[in-house]
Amino acid sequence: MIQVYADGVLAYDSRLDDYELEGLKSTRGLNKGGTAEIIMPPHHPAYALFTDYRTIVEIHRDNVRKFRGRALYKDDDFHNRRTVVCEGELCFFQDAVSRPYLYQAASAEIFTDVIGVYNAQVDDFKQFKVGTITVTDANDYVRIESESAEPTSDTIQKLLDRCGGYIVFTTDPADGKRVVNWYETLGYRSNQTIEFGENLLDFARTDESDELGTVLIPYGAKDEETGAYVTIESVNDGLDFIQDYDAVALRGVIAKAVYWDDVTEPQNLLAKAQQYLAQNKLVITSLELTAVDLSLLDKSIDSFRIGDVIRVRSKP
Repeated sequence: MIQVYADGVLAYDSRLDDYELEGLKSTRGLNKGGTAEIIMPPHHPAYALFTDYRTIVEIHRDNVRKFRGRALYKDDDFHNRRTVVCEGELCFFQDAVSRPYLYQAASAEIFTDVIGVYNAQVDDFKQFKVGTITVTDANDYVRIESESAEPTSDTIQKLLDRCGGYIVFTTDPADGKRVVNWYETLGYRSNQTIEFGENLLDFARTDESDELGTVLIPYGAKDEETGAYVTIESVNDGLDFIQDYDAVALRGVIAKAVYWDDVTEPQNLLAKAQQYLAQNKLVITSLELTAVDLSLLDKSIDSFRIGDVIRVRSKP
């Protein structure tokens, strides 16, 4: 059973012929706003329900919300078939502005303040309560700044780039309000597998190395009086760089300079550099799969959800 609501009004129900659509598609991803596309004939009961940038659109499958966002724009063709293009609620953060700022605090404190500044600017239907925050920083101290005003979405992206983690929206069952959470990991392991010969339809494997580095020169905070940056020489045998010898032997010297302007202690800078190099010395292999979610055929099977860890078995 699939249902679509526009500002709480039923716009589609897969069980009702009168509400039949000519097309319905949604795309979602981790830390992505996501999109939805609704195609309806001119006689559809919900034809005039959608107001650009205002109407809240929800898509439910078996009474589970799969998409929430807003109608972005409408497109009518020669036969008056209407396509309503929607964007997910993460895109709401584009509607508010972060004035020039300097944050120097724990990641959770910054995130909470950014959401508060955002909520003060937008309509009630786009506001979020701050929920669970599990993202932390090794120093419990993050510095981000901007000398010019920017969309709140850009400020949140800076936090994600700096600290990692995933933005996940939920609903508070007590009052029905939307909640924004910032999780360090998701980690749910689906009981359903993707397997060759059963539900695997297509497969591609790509090696990526855009950020590859085997030697790292890290810089920390800048001394405003001398202009000198914190380095690791004092805690690294007089060397201002670290390297991975196995990676150098395999791929050669690929040096990178990285700045952490909120790190003031050489030992902490060294720890961050070691962690960074451990990830960026690797060539990342990405898998792109097309698979059938077997829970559509059997409700007893665990369904796929965004952020799941899913085992893939394909002997070929």
